[in-house]
Amino acid sequence: MNRKILLLFLFLPIFGYAQISDKQQAELDALNTYLQFTNESTHGLLIVHRLLETFNQKVNKYVDLESNQLNFYSNADLPANIFEDPEHWFYDVSPNTLYDQALAGGKVLPTGTAAQLRKEMGKMKTLITRVNTIRFELDDLTKEEDLKEKKNLANIYKTLEEIVVIYDDFNKTKKRLKNTIKKRFGALNIANDNKELGNIIAIHENIRAFLEGVRAEDQKNLVALGQHLKNNLATAKSFTVDDRSYQNVLQKATAFSKVAQKYLDGVPFPSEYQLYGNTYYYYNVEMVAKFNRYGSGLVADLNQWITDKKHPALLQLEEPHFFKVIYPKREVPKVETVSTIKPTKLPDRLDNRDVVIKQKQMEVEGESITIEVYDHQLADGDIISLNYNGHWILENFQLRRRARKMTLPLKPTNDNYLILHAVNLGNKPPNTATLSYIYKGEKKRIVMESNMNESEMIQINIKE
Repeated sequence: MNRKILLLFLFLPIFGYAQISDKQQAELDALNTYLQFTNESTHGLLIVHRLLETFNQKVNKYVDLESNQLNFYSNADLPANIFEDPEHWFYDVSPNTLYDQALAGGKVLPTGTAAQLRKEMGKMKTLITRVNTIRFELDDLTKEEDLKEKKNLANIYKTLEEIVVIYDDFNKTKKRLKNTIKKRFGALNIANDNKELGNIIAIHENIRAFLEGVRAEDQKNLVALGQHLKNNLATAKSFTVDDRSYQNVLQKATAFSKVAQKYLDGVPFPSEYQLYGNTYYYYNVEMVAKFNRYGSGLVADLNQWITDKKHPALLQLEEPHFFKVIYPKREVPKVETVSTIKPTKLPDRLDNRDVVIKQKQMEVEGESITIEVYDHQLADGDIISLNYNGHWILENFQLRRRARKMTLPLKPTNDNYLILHAVNLGNKPPNTATLSYIYKGEKKRIVMESNMNESEMIQINIKE
């Protein structure tokens, strides 16, 4: 670890109370508005983050990766623009309003500083605006009708990967904005020797550094940072401070320290996050929830304490989530080979139901055909039996998105056939099943329908 970073945590900084001029106060207020914009944008990004996980899970489930629902709300439950929030669902002051306030307040800052902050804040505004747009694009792409198209699946994953870049870019931009603000604040020469403030800010910086280390999976430095956090907490608790807000922040910092130790100890995490990994789970679910406003809110409480006590200090920043795309890992289904079956004449009745032909023949070649049987669109509980040449090759089989794969031997007499027999009607009548097969190197699909009165049959035509 860099020696300067180490010293940051070994020795608590010392701040001092001082009377500040109106000009200093005006600049400090302006700088803090940029920080408020950043924190509220981080809060909004979390809300979208939950939606993005849902979209990722939805499309993966469609293409057969077993998944667990991590969140239980959708775009319909949220404002059209999460970062505008005219009805104040999530903010006292929305990010977009704070953006305008920061631009106006920045006029009191030196020209160079104001220009740099406008640039960085403008970049963050562009990123959060794009995120809000993407959540509706994904809503459109993940409608059932569109998911049948392979190109749309590719577009969904491409869009999700764009989100990964956006969240990373937001974090990088946040750091640049913070550095510009800290530099200007240092130039204001506002002295402060309040030990309580120094204690808490040191702990905040310690936790922030730990979060960065988790994100980078820097295990070596994390062990040292975890111990420094314990040391700083012990020092802070040794002071007698009769202030409920101050003690509340320390309690939340202690809770974070316990979660940090769980991560370092490799404590197992919930099975629904296994595909994401322990770093993603602990950072995005456990740790950030202990730090950011959307959770127990250590930083929000700290900033409220700074504001209530009128400390001439910068507000502290929350840490944004990071996003990870989970791709489907389709299981290779076992291929069942059906014994040779001698065709019979084409039936017009089967199990007291009419047998109907609704579509053209399946055209095939060779001495056998491999078919895949699965539910049409999303699984809705359809149960079928499948008859091949007068013999049941599937009975009382519940259709799923994961295909049942079978190889059928063919006889050259061109009276081979398949009949779909509905055992139930599922949640969305009629009972529908998709049959797919390869012909001349191209995948063909046939959707068959049956009900409790009629069973659909399709003939298999062998081409020379």
